[in-house]
Parts: sequence; structure tokens; C-alpha cells
Amino acid sequence: MLIIFILYLLVLLLGIITSVFYLKQLCKSEAKLPEVWRNLTTRKNFRLSIRLITIFLTLVLINQNTLNYFAINHLDNGLIFSLCFTFVPIPLFAFFYIHTHSKWKRYGYIVLHAILIGSLFYGGYYYPFSLPNSSISLILNSVFFLIALLNLTDLLIHSKTDHFKFKLKITLVVLVFSLLASILSTMHWSDISSGNSINVTYFLMQNINMLLFYVSFPCIFIAEIIKLRRV
Repeated sequence: MLIIFILYLLVLLLGIITSVFYLKQLCKSEAKLPEVWRNLTTRKNFRLSIRLITIFLTLVLINQNTLNYFAINHLDNGLIFSLCFTFVPIPLFAFFYIHTHSKWKRYGYIVLHAILIGSLFYGGYYYPFSLPNSSISLILNSVFFLIALLNLTDLLIHSKTDHFKFKLKITLVVLVFSLLASILSTMHWSDISSGNSINVTYFLMQNINMLLFYVSFPCIFIAEIIKLRRV
């Protein structure tokens, strides 16, 4: 557990550092452009979206430290889990929101996030001593998948927008992660329903999927930084 926690910590810190560095490089690169171009709404929104990803990774880092503290002290706390999925995804969903052209898809993000909160409330997971199970994980991962899928369809329709490839990479990362997480949650839920004990393989695959998800962010930012430095 300690090794996994350290890996999470290092990967998230790297993601935060590279996102900040990328934003600085981006601002430095755009400083050469005429002021009218720098102040275009699309460019302002893109800079804002990088900040949102940075906030998202920072919130995830805080959440991982909090959950680790409770795990070390053997304190199962459903409230922390619920608050995590209530507030932590907001910057990521906002990233999709500002890069979406279709109004009904934007409303769709809000509705899906409301469904996520409603599922937690209906399941009683805001109660401090509740224990999250695989069924709620499946619902939460499905919400991530559907939001990323809606954003993907919007991106493909507007493929000639600025920074299309960057936005596409972020969307695909979330889409693939949430799909795999949903499949793993379904398998785990099926095992538990059948009366089987907790599968160690599921635990490892779940953490590998999560680590790959977080690793993807610094990889994307590093690639973009290299691209900017070559210009």
C-alpha cells in the first residue's frame, strides 16, 4: 500500500508541476502574438482550461492524502468518498464544459453530475460511517464515461478548433480510464454478488488503471512543452 501511495503522490506532483510549466510556456509563446490575438476568447478559455486541470490534479492529490490517512488509521469514511466525487471532478467537468459548443451537451454535463450527486445521496454515502461498494463505483465511472463521450462527439464535429489535439488527448484519456474502471467495477460487483472473496487481481488492475490515468497528464503536458519549445 505504501509503495502505491508513493507512486500516486509522485505522479500527481509531476502532473501538477508539468501543467504549471506548460501554462507558463504557453503564455510566453503567446506573448509574441498581437494583443488582439492574445485576447481572443478561445485562447483565454484554453488558458483557463489548463488551470482547471491543474486544480483537478491538486484536488486529487489532497484527496489521496486524506484517504490514505483514513486507511492507515482503519477509518472507513463514506463521507470523504462522497465529498471527493462531489467536488474533485468539477474542474475536469468544467474543462469539458468550456470546450463544448453544443448547449444541450453542456446541460448534459450538469445533469450527469447531478445524477452522480443524487446517487451518492440516495445510497446514503454522505453518512460518515457508510461503506462505498462496487455498485456505486460503477455509477460514478459511468458518469465520467458519458461526459467524456459527449465531449468527444462535440470535438469531432468541431475538429478545426484551436488546440484540437490536446483537447482530444485529455478526452480520450478520461474516456478509456472510465471505460476500464466501469468494466473492472462490474467484474468486482459480480464476484461480490456471487459470494466470492475480494480479488487481489482486481485490486491491482484497478490501481494500475488509476496510475496510468494520472501518468497520462504529465505525459501530455511534457509533449506539449517540447512542441512549444521547438517553435
